[in-house]
Amino acid sequence: MSNDVSIAALQAFRAVARCGSFTAAADDLGCAQSAISRHIAALERHLAQTLVLRGHRQVQLTAAGQQYLETAVRALDELEHGAQRLARPSGAPPTVKILAMPSLAARWLVPRLTQLRQARIEVEIELATSIWDADYRKERFDLAIHYGDGAWPGARLLMPDSLVPVASPRLLANAAPRQIEDLQHFTWLHDSLRSSKWPQWLAALHQEGLAGQRHMKLQDTEITLTAAQAGLGIAMGHGPLIGNDLLEGRLVKAWPQHAPLAAGYHLLRSPRSARNAAARALADWLMDEAAPARTNAQTS
Repeated sequence: MSNDVSIAALQAFRAVARCGSFTAAADDLGCAQSAISRHIAALERHLAQTLVLRGHRQVQLTAAGQQYLETAVRALDELEHGAQRLARPSGAPPTVKILAMPSLAARWLVPRLTQLRQARIEVEIELATSIWDADYRKERFDLAIHYGDGAWPGARLLMPDSLVPVASPRLLANAAPRQIEDLQHFTWLHDSLRSSKWPQWLAALHQEGLAGQRHMKLQDTEITLTAAQAGLGIAMGHGPLIGNDLLEGRLVKAWPQHAPLAAGYHLLRSPRSARNAAARALADWLMDEAAPARTNAQTS
């Protein structure tokens, strides 16, 4: 049995386990699928064990593969952290890479990062945003905040979600809705990526027959809320995203009732964060920051 196990083979094995197929693993690592196949075959020859059961579209790890995956991940994490320590100047704070939904990053996360020093968490943040599941599966982050039902390994509910119509106070200054039917007189702003928000809210309030007279479609949640702030119409706001805007008077509720949603914002930790004490501290801090939102949802 050969004594040589290449780092590339370990990376390929980890990618296959994470992505679920040789094709997706090749995309993840930016190499040819044939290279992934060669690396896995070399590992299996080295260990004299079958690690991966090949299927038509998906692959599964054998019991031996599951066991060896833990070793491979630990080895790669140690190598990566060793390289980070060498690259980091002496005394520099550790780096934590965060991946988050764009709207949540802009309206909830970034405004809170100024409080890290008060919490005595010395860390350098690298923040990236994405809405795509594939980016989260690649796990090129220490911590991530993703939106959905929480069906990811190790996901922790950060904040539940709800919908409520919001607008600029200037727009409603002389024509605030007195009854829910008055909402029809305003332009309704729609998020093209999640176009069901208005129907969801109306259904929760048993007002399916209500319809706006004018409509404007925008690219995503962030642009839609920005349009509402500019006075272009009424947008359907997510509870966790509009807290600062309501507090600072940039937005007001056009109608007070929230519609709870099954989906929410979840905190994810990638395997690479296991030995990153700063990432663990930051994860705990984020959960503490979001605790009021979870409490309010339970009591409302």
